[in-house]
Amino acid sequence: MVSTSAQPPSLLLIGAGRFGREHLREWKALEADGRVRILGIVVSSADSRDRLSAEAGCAVFASLAEGLALAPDLVDVCTPSALHASMVREALECADVFVEKPLAASSAEAAELCATARANGRTLAVGHIYRHHPLARALADEVATRGVPRDMQLTFTNPLATHRDGEEPFFEWIHAFDLFDLLADSPASTITAWQQGFHAEASLRSSSGLSARLSIGWRGIEPVRTLTLAWPECRLHCDFRDNILTTTTRGRTDKLFFGPAGGVLRRQFEAWLDARAGKAGLQPSLSHVVAVVELAERARSQALSRGKQIGSAGHARPRVAVIGGGVFGATCAVELAAECEVTLFERHPALLTEASYLNQWRHHSGFHYPRSIETMLEVQDAKADFESAYDDSVLRDIAAYYAVSSLGHEISAERYIATCRACGLSFTEVSPPQDIVDPSRVSVCLLTDEAVVDIGRLSQRLLDALHASPRIDLRLGTEIVAGRMLADGRKAFDYREGALTGSAEFDYVVNATYANTNLIAQWFGFPVRPMRFDLLEMAVYQIPGARRFMMTLLDAPFTSLTSIGRDGYFMLSHIQQSILASQVTANGLPPEWNDYPSNRDNLLRHGLRYLPLLADARYVESRVGVRTVEAYSEDFDGRPTVVTPHGFGCWSVLGGKIITAVSNAREIAAHIARESASR
Repeated sequence: MVSTSAQPPSLLLIGAGRFGREHLREWKALEADGRVRILGIVVSSADSRDRLSAEAGCAVFASLAEGLALAPDLVDVCTPSALHASMVREALECADVFVEKPLAASSAEAAELCATARANGRTLAVGHIYRHHPLARALADEVATRGVPRDMQLTFTNPLATHRDGEEPFFEWIHAFDLFDLLADSPASTITAWQQGFHAEASLRSSSGLSARLSIGWRGIEPVRTLTLAWPECRLHCDFRDNILTTTTRGRTDKLFFGPAGGVLRRQFEAWLDARAGKAGLQPSLSHVVAVVELAERARSQALSRGKQIGSAGHARPRVAVIGGGVFGATCAVELAAECEVTLFERHPALLTEASYLNQWRHHSGFHYPRSIETMLEVQDAKADFESAYDDSVLRDIAAYYAVSSLGHEISAERYIATCRACGLSFTEVSPPQDIVDPSRVSVCLLTDEAVVDIGRLSQRLLDALHASPRIDLRLGTEIVAGRMLADGRKAFDYREGALTGSAEFDYVVNATYANTNLIAQWFGFPVRPMRFDLLEMAVYQIPGARRFMMTLLDAPFTSLTSIGRDGYFMLSHIQQSILASQVTANGLPPEWNDYPSNRDNLLRHGLRYLPLLADARYVESRVGVRTVEAYSEDFDGRPTVVTPHGFGCWSVLGGKIITAVSNAREIAAHIARESASR
C-alpha cells in the first residue's frame, strides 16, 4: 500500500529476542532519519514486558491485540518461526507486514498468506536478508554477465551447541534455498535431500543446468557461511563471514574485499519501505517467496521420507552402481555390499586391467612423496585399513630402498631425512647396495619398511569376494554407454554386454573409472574437471641372478626399478622418460592416442646412470597406459586420492595409490549409510 501521509509510517515490532533487539536497533536508526515512527513492541509475557520497558524507549505490550489496537501502518514480525504464519495473518488485516524468514512452514500456507496480502492491498516482505548482502549482489551481477554457472556449493552452518529446541535445518536455513533461487534463474527440476540429526544436505538441479549442493544446519564448533559458483572458465568463492569474493581462473586469483558486513538488515528494511512507496528495489516478489518455501518444503519432505524412498521398487536396500573394476571400484563394491545392493560394471573381461595394472604396485609408507606432506600423511592413515583387508596380498620379502641422487638439486639428503623423520616413517640409513646402485651417484640411501602388492593375488582376492557376496552383481565385459538423472534423483544407465543391451536404475553411483572420471559429469550435467592425460610406458626387464628389491632414486629424477613379484623380473620407470605424450582435452575425457614408438632405449639409458646391474638386463615387454591427474597441478610428486562428492548420491574417485583404496571405499560407504538412514 502506498502511503500518502505526510507523517512517517508508524511501526509495531513483534518480538524482542536476540533478533528482535537487532531489529529494534535498526528501526531506531531509521526513526532518527525520519523514515518510521515506532509505536511499540509486543512481547510474549507480562514479565518480559516489565523487564524490557525500562530499556526499550517505547511502549511495550504483552499481547498482539494491544499493539494492533494502535492501528500501526507497519508490523515487523520477529518471533520464533512456528508463530510467523499466525502473526502475519492477523497483522495483514490492518497493516503492511515484514516477517523474518520463513514466512510459513508450507508452500500452501505461504501462498495463502501472499494471496491475503494481495487481497487486502498490503505490502508483505520476508526477511531473505542475503538478497541484500553486497556479496550476493556481486554474485548475481556475475551470473548476469557470465550466464548461469554449472555448479554451486553452499555451506551455511552454526555450531551444534547453538541449536535450540524446535529448530530444523530446512526452514531455519531457508537462506540457502533463497540464494539458489536468486542465482539459478530457473526452477529446480530435481531435488534430493537427507538429514542426520540437526545437519542436512540437499542437491538441486535447475532447468537451466545449475547443479547445487547445499550443506545446512548445526555442526562443528564455528559458524560457516561459504558459497562457491563454478563455470568452465572460472570459479567464484564467497565467504560471508570474511566478506571476501575470490575469483580464480587458470593462472590468476583475484580477491575483492567488501569490508564489514554491517548495514545489511537496514538495507533490507529500506527495500521494504521503498517497495511500500511503489519504488523498484531488491525486495523479492511474493511468487519468489512462495517458490523458496516450496524448495525448502520439497527438500524436507524428501529427507524425512528418505529411508522409505531409498531402494528402488522391489529392493529393500539402497542400489549402488559402481563403474570401473580397478582396485578402487572393486574395493568400493566389496565395502558397500555390507549395507547395499551393488552392481559393479567393468568393461573389460577381467578386474584390474587398466591403471591398477599399469602400476609399480608399491605398498607405500610415504617415502615416495617428500614434496607432498599431505600425501605422506594420507598414505600412513590408509595403510592400516588396506592391511586389514588385503594383508595377504602384500609381499614383504622385497628389500625396499630409497636413495637421493647426488646429481640433483631439488631434494637434499638432509631435507629428505628430516621430512621422513618428521612424518614418523620407519627406516634405516644404510650404505648404498653396490649390487644395485652406483654409490658415487647417491648422497644417502634408506632401507625402508615398504613392500610390494602382488597384483595377481589382490585381483583374485577381490574377484573371490565379489563372487562370494549375494549382494554384488558383477558385470564383467559390460560397458556403460549412457546415463541420465531421473526426476526423483535416481540415476539410470544404459549398458552394453557383448551384443546385448539393457538399462538399470540406481540410488547411488560411484564412478571409479579413473581416466574416464568425467563421464558421469557429462551424463548428469556436473562440472567437468580439467584433467591431464599422460600416456605412460613402463618397461619390464629380466635381470638374471638379481635379488628381489625395489630402488627409487629421488631427484634422479625419480628413476625406479621395482621387483614385480616374479624372481628376476623388474619394472623400470622414469618420471620424464616414461611419458610418451600428454594432453589436456576440452571435454575432460582421454584422447584417441596416435601410435607412439617405444622409448625403452632412453628408459634404459637413464636407468643405467644409477643402476649398473641393468647392463645385464633382458627386455621383456613394455606396459603402456594412461595416467590421469589434475590438468594444471604443479609437476611434483604428490598424488593425493581425490573423492569428489557431486551431490545427488554420486561420487567420483580419482585414485592416486592402491593403498588408499580401502579407506576411500569405507568413507563412501559410511556416507551412503548415513544418507540412506536419513530421518
